[in-house]
Amino acid sequence: MIHSGRPVRSLAAIAMMALMFALGACHTWRHLDASQIESDEVNRVWVTQTDQNTVIMSAPRLFGDTLAGFVEGQYREMPLADTRNLQERVFAAGKTTVLGVSIGAVTLTGMIYMANRSYVGDGKTCNYGIDAVTVPCCAGQSTVAC
Repeated sequence: MIHSGRPVRSLAAIAMMALMFALGACHTWRHLDASQIESDEVNRVWVTQTDQNTVIMSAPRLFGDTLAGFVEGQYREMPLADTRNLQERVFAAGKTTVLGVSIGAVTLTGMIYMANRSYVGDGKTCNYGIDAVTVPCCAGQSTVAC
């Protein structure tokens, strides 16, 4: 029996949406003020400079009006006046939770769909042998599709 590909396309679309969401989940960006670098334990800062270049600064520290840290392994200092934006990448618990629930829902939907396909058969099982091994009743019957 030939069936339409509509349910399969729907599941593929749902899976693709979940994958696209997963790309942005788990982390988010937090804008920082220069004062937060000293007060918070910030390990890395994405610094957008006034010329639109962005650098990743590790172990940032603030010394007066100068931001100092390691950029690509080299110690570097830059005046805060030369920075346009400071951001930190942080864990996003809400997004991660939604991602996990979404993946679970897609998986459950797929399992329910696979278990209830009308074109596969009724899925009856039979017990054979001394050990009462459960097998599909169609096993060994070449004229019945499993």
